[in-house]
Amino acid sequence: MEASTLTSHQQASLHRIEVRPILPTERERWNTLMQAHHYRGFRTMAGRTLRYVATLDDRWVALLGWQAAAYQCQAREQWIGWSWVLRRQRLHLIANNARFLILPRESFPNLASRILSLNLRRLSADWQSVYGHPIVLAETFVESPRFTGACYRAANWVDVGWTKGFARRPGAGYVYHGQPKRLLLYPLHPQARIWLAQPQPQSEWTKTPMQTVTLSDAQMEGLRQIFFRLPDARSRLGKQHPLPAILTIAVAAVLTQAQSYIAMAEWAARLPKRN
Repeated sequence: MEASTLTSHQQASLHRIEVRPILPTERERWNTLMQAHHYRGFRTMAGRTLRYVATLDDRWVALLGWQAAAYQCQAREQWIGWSWVLRRQRLHLIANNARFLILPRESFPNLASRILSLNLRRLSADWQSVYGHPIVLAETFVESPRFTGACYRAANWVDVGWTKGFARRPGAGYVYHGQPKRLLLYPLHPQARIWLAQPQPQSEWTKTPMQTVTLSDAQMEGLRQIFFRLPDARSRLGKQHPLPAILTIAVAAVLTQAQSYIAMAEWAARLPKRN
């Protein structure tokens, strides 16, 4: 755990720390240092990635690597309140801190949490610049008991629980490795959790199409069966249409961006009439 007492020299050094994306010409150096000094080594990162370096008076003191979010994590989905559909649509709005390395002989108290804080301040804007859309939530997995995640907690990350000890392997699905990890999350906006969970996407995301989700025939039939099992609390008087038909139209209208009962009714009125 990082100590709370700093010398005046260390305090001054913290204020001179800078975090920036690496230059294209620095990629090989970054990869080599990560491979040589990170306890897990380094080969590559998954999906969309960003590499950062933390400097002190132009001297490299730490490296950070960000990649696409974990495809599936129950603790994260429960914290957000995600259905599988929303997860598929909005997973690209989360980035995973896959690597964080303080280089040898460079560590001193509060350095790691300071670097994390500086990186988080610019992460979303950098992602927007490179990939055309923002990031609203950061995640990382801490191998316990090897690490406590103290520097993340000091930078105000939220511990949301354990993973189940599975990893996704290309071509093999999820494989159990028996090493559950702590999942820590950091909202990059005060409303990040709400934005990710609400049915309608934020207006700020209109230039960033949500990922499309195609339902299989079995899923479509499952949804239909759910509609038929729902209780109909309406009075018998004045019923004109069966409840499953109304729910089907309502869901279809919401998927076309209808955001009120009136908008749903107007969308339904535009449907072609059956003879």
